[in-house]
Amino acid sequence: MEYHRISFIHNDTEYSFIKAINRNLTGYALMSACRVEVVSYMKENNLKGSYILTGMSKA
Repeated sequence: MEYHRISFIHNDTEYSFIKAINRNLTGYALMSACRVEVVSYMKENNLKGSYILTGMSKA
């Protein structure tokens, strides 16, 4: 596992969090995993609607 900082914008507010993601993921699989984490974060924080993924990097 590697820690990644994931950033996204929802309703003109930028959110950022750190999450452990499988280190073997690359390319599309890594982006898909990030999007799953964003959706999970939004559900946990009662954020509804669409989002724009703005960044992902190793933390």
